[in-house]
Amino acid sequence: MKPRRFSAKSIRPSMAPRRQWVQRGAVTLEIGELLPQRQHRPLPADVPLLERFAALMAEQGWPAQVSRLAFDRIYALERFSFAKRVGHGALEGVALALLQVHRGLRDPRAPDA
Repeated sequence: MKPRRFSAKSIRPSMAPRRQWVQRGAVTLEIGELLPQRQHRPLPADVPLLERFAALMAEQGWPAQVSRLAFDRIYALERFSFAKRVGHGALEGVALALLQVHRGLRDPRAPDA
């Protein structure tokens, strides 16, 4: 059996998860959303706070991209956790606040306590 060759036209990019129904015999399987509705995309944090976080990270020699922090939840969690673990001064407090926003424990528009 020959391996199938893919051309550029045959490969289509994913358009995000969609609801599907799979019929197999007498049973119908419904495949729902991959992420619960309570999770937000992008991260519901204020952009000035993300910019401050990125600036504090840069001061300590670690990179953080504001656009990725806002739209990539896995990258944001990794950066926030790292900063909370090894950051000094104001960076640690900002990272903790952003982790709480990421986990849904804090309203992103609430003033700092």
